Parts: sequence; structure tokens; C-alpha cells
Amino acid sequence: MDTGYNGVANAIVNSAQEGFMFNDGQALARLFVFDSQTVGILGSKLAGIDDFSPYTVLITDPIFEQFTTKYLSYVRDSPVVRPEESHGNLCRVAELLTALMTASQGNWLIPVLRPLALALCRSAQATHRATREPAAFAQTASVLLRILIDLLSDNTASLEQSKKQGSLFIAGLLLRISLRTSAAPGAYASKTLEVKGLSGSRAFSAKDRVSYNYWLGRYYLVCYYVDHARTHLQYAFDHCPAWHHHNKRAILRHLIAANMIRGLLPTQELLSRYGMEPVYSQLCLHFRKGNLVGFQQTLIDNMEFFRSQGNYLILLERTEILVYRNALWRATRVLANSERGKTMSYRDVLTTFRVASQNLDMDFFEMESIMASLISQKFVLGYMFHHQKVLNLSKKMPFPPITSVGMLHKA
Repeated sequence: MDTGYNGVANAIVNSAQEGFMFNDGQALARLFVFDSQTVGILGSKLAGIDDFSPYTVLITDPIFEQFTTKYLSYVRDSPVVRPEESHGNLCRVAELLTALMTASQGNWLIPVLRPLALALCRSAQATHRATREPAAFAQTASVLLRILIDLLSDNTASLEQSKKQGSLFIAGLLLRISLRTSAAPGAYASKTLEVKGLSGSRAFSAKDRVSYNYWLGRYYLVCYYVDHARTHLQYAFDHCPAWHHHNKRAILRHLIAANMIRGLLPTQELLSRYGMEPVYSQLCLHFRKGNLVGFQQTLIDNMEFFRSQGNYLILLERTEILVYRNALWRATRVLANSERGKTMSYRDVLTTFRVASQNLDMDFFEMESIMASLISQKFVLGYMFHHQKVLNLSKKMPFPPITSVGMLHKA
């Protein structure tokens, strides 16, 4: 039951109406706040109001009136309702802002959209932690998709004046959500690729360009479009300011994984600069030496670390054939002073693979399967002679650089 006149609600509504009348998005962004601490404080001051219509009746635009009413209701209820209810209310606020943007000219509401969209993602994460259900992520992805479609539909000639100004930021958040849970269908993430052509424009802030390229690179890596992942992650790493040490380190974790799949290893100086040498130095050492069992054991010993990044299975599955390739290359180096350097018996190859994997039960059939994969993917150039049980390697370049072996999964 209402306890009487509420000065806080009245001040918010009056300021909102003034900001809306003058198309002052910055003023509205300062008014409609979404960080949990401020929402909690405001919620306690609005707790005694059952109906906000006597306050919002002064707002002339019907959509903006609905948006303001729903925002006030969300703030009032947020401290006392369950996380999933609060998230549902916030989604409704976002939907009303989308409708308001559709009905408005220009991009002046973008400053309000940015903190709201970010709060939506944080709310989805909090709801997921509380319920262990992916529904909040799916709901958030659906709302972000509708926002992105609306932003991209603006045909204003000047990008600086277009609603597309917010598209890079929203696309990055949508990619982020799609990576956090399988509840967000690939169709949601694929819509974000339409923004890729805009990602290099100086009309967007450096922060938005770096963030979008980071999440797009991670999306490509999960989809095994490795070369595209490398391109976008490298852009994010190169353009992230040096003083953002934490962010550059986060980008580098995924960039190392993408580069390793293409046979490129980080320098020790780079690993040391970002404090990554204990784990990644071991991985690089085992990868270079062709020590498959050591490489995989390092991954297993640090499973939770790599799983939290989403890179565990990528590194486990995509590097195995490359480590076998490196093991075979090292074996040919040992045999380089003899004719066996270019022509290896099956027994030598089998011994090499057994040592690399510490799988003493490996037989000729499994060894042939690995060699067939190496040759068919052109990581090794040569021929297998099954009846003679001989591997004949190319005399010119039996082990071409991994980076020159085609494009992996062209998009």
C-alpha cells in the first residue's frame, strides 16, 4: 500500500520527462542506472509504492511512460524478488527500450542501451548461478537479438548518426552469451557476423572494436574456424591498450590456443611478460618436442583452468595430430645421417609414435591410421607402402610449415 508522496519517484519521473523532451541520452543514462548497488539503494526508497501511474502520468510519450513505469517497478522489486523474476522484469525493461528506440529518430538513446544490455548479461549470469538453469541466457540472447536487428535496420547514411553505433557493442554481448551456454542457438550468434564489416570503422570506439573482435575470435575458435579466430584475436590483442594488462592476458590465452593449432608458439619473453610461463611453457615444450603424453598430461593437470576458458577440448583434440607430426620430424632429424632419414620402416615410425604417446599397445594399423591422417592433411609429404611396410618421405620438404598447410575451415 502506498505510504504517500514519494520524492524520489517524483524526481526520477520529472528528470526523465525533461531528458526525453530534449533527446538527452546522456542525462537519461545517468538517471536510469542498472548497477546492483545503486538499484538496491533506490529500491529501498521506492519500496512503499504500489502503483507508479500517478507519477508517470505526466510523461507525454506512451512508450516512454511504459518504459519508465517498468523501470521503477524493476528497481522497487529487485531487492526482494527471486533472481529469475528480477531478470524477467529487466528483460521487459529492455524490450520497452527497444520499442522506444524503434519509434525514435537518431541514436541518442544508445547511452541508455549500453548499461542496460550489460546489466542484462550480468543478471543472466546471476540467475544461472542461482537456478542452474540456462533459461535466463536464452531469454537474454533473444532480447539482444531483437535489439541488434533493430539497430542494423537503421538506414541513416552517416554511421556516426546511425543507431548502428550500438551494434558492435550488442553483437559482442550476443557472442558472449552464445559462448556461455548452448541455450543460445547458433542463429543468434550468426546474426552478429553481419556486423563484421563495420568492426574496422573508426566511427566505433576502440573499446567496442577490441571487445567485438575478441568475442568473435573466441566464437570462431569454438567453431574451429582457426585462421579467422587468429585474425580477430590478434586484432584484439594488438589494439588493446598496454595498460590493460589483465585484458591482454585474457586475449592471449585464446590467441595462444589458436596459434598453437597452426603450429605457432609464443616466445618465452611474451609468456613471462604476462605471467603465463608455468603452464604454457610446458605445453609449448612438449608440443615442440613431440611429447604427446607430456602435452596431454599438462592439459589434464590443469583441466579446470583450460575448461574455464573453453579451450580444453580444442587443445586436446586439435593438437594431437600435430604433436605426432613433430615427433616424426624429430625422429627424421636423428636419422638424417643415414638413408633411413628419408625412407623409414614402419617399425621406426611405430617406435616413434609409441614413445611420443607412451602407448606401448599401439599396433601397425593404428600407426598407419595416424600416418594416413598426416599425409592426407599434408602435414607430412610422402607415401606409405603397406606391403613393404615403408614410409617414403619427400626429398624436398617432407615437413612443410604447419601454417602453410591450407586454411583450416574456411568461413
